[in-house]
Amino acid sequence: MTQAGPDEEGAPRALAQRIANGIMSAANVAATAWILLLMVLILSDVIGRNAFLAPIAGVPEMVKYSIVGIVFLQVAHTHRNGELIRSDGLLGLLTKRAPRAGAALDLVAQLAGVAVSLMLAWAVWPKATRAFERGEMEGIAGHFQMPVWPFLTIVALGSVLLAVSFLISAVHAARKVAA
Repeated sequence: MTQAGPDEEGAPRALAQRIANGIMSAANVAATAWILLLMVLILSDVIGRNAFLAPIAGVPEMVKYSIVGIVFLQVAHTHRNGELIRSDGLLGLLTKRAPRAGAALDLVAQLAGVAVSLMLAWAVWPKATRAFERGEMEGIAGHFQMPVWPFLTIVALGSVLLAVSFLISAVHAARKVAA
C-alpha cells in the first residue's frame, strides 16, 4: 500500500481553498457592481428630483438595505486579503519574539472569528426565512415596497463566507503552531 505524498494530500485542500477564494472574489465583484448601480440610481434620483421635480420612489430604502448587503458581500474577501481592520500590535510583538506563541494567539483569534461569524449567520437565517414566508416588505404601501428577505439572506451567506475565510486563516495559523 502506498501513502499519498505531501502534494497529493494537500491537493483537495488547495482546491477547496481556491473554490472558496473564487466565491469570495465573485461576491466582492458583485458588491462592486452593486455600488456602481447604486451610484447611478442616486445620481438619477438627484437629477430627477432637482431637474424634473420627479424623484425615484424608494431610493432611501434601497440605499439603506444596499449598504448592509454590500458590506456582507465584501467582508469575506476583505478578510481573506488581510485587509480587515484588526489591532495586531501585541500579536506582531509576540510573533517576533516567539513565532509559535504568536501563531497560537492568531489561531485563537481566527477561531473566535469563525465562531462569531457562524453565530451571526445562525441568528439571521431564521429571520430571512421568516421574512420570505411572511412576505415582509420595507417601504410605504402604495408608494414603494421591496422584500426584506434577500438582504437578510445576503447577511447570513456573507457571514458563512466570512467564517470560511476565518477557518482558512485558522488552518494556516495551526500549521505555524505545529511547525
